[in-house]
Amino acid sequence: MVAPFCFAILTYFNHTSEKKDLIFFISLIFSNLLPTLTIIYYKHKGKIDSLDAPKKEQRIQLLAIAATYYAFGFIILEYLGAPPIVRGLMFCYAINTAIVWKITMYWKISIHMIGLGGPITALWLVGHKLPLVMGITILLVAMSRIILKAHTATQVIAGTILAMSLAYIELILLFL
Repeated sequence: MVAPFCFAILTYFNHTSEKKDLIFFISLIFSNLLPTLTIIYYKHKGKIDSLDAPKKEQRIQLLAIAATYYAFGFIILEYLGAPPIVRGLMFCYAINTAIVWKITMYWKISIHMIGLGGPITALWLVGHKLPLVMGITILLVAMSRIILKAHTATQVIAGTILAMSLAYIELILLFL
């Protein structure tokens, strides 16, 4: 649910365009709706144990599919001339999900923290600097993943650092 919120802020508050609604709609479809519907479908078909896909083996195919959705979303946003930060965040989702896909083949990393770290970095880079809110959000999600025994502290920290580092590098070098 972080992606739609972030794309809304980046789309509606950071540029003037007649295509704002279309850009947000494309962002919503490819960053949230398609991945969510795919997870629900996989759960319904018994391919995953729960909507969280707790076993790393069950995440592999879902991550590859999600990276593909994000890549198509990026291509469409590029075609529409979406603002650089919007295209950049979708690019980050595509590339970083592909990287997480590879990591997940060998080790379980926190996808929740990956999904949170990139958008927070994007918002920060365009001036939406709310360190207290952002810090508390990261802390609450991280603690919940550890308390629920979904991840170890190492997996949560690795996800956070990887997401924020990659997003920063990708956005600064390629889009801003």
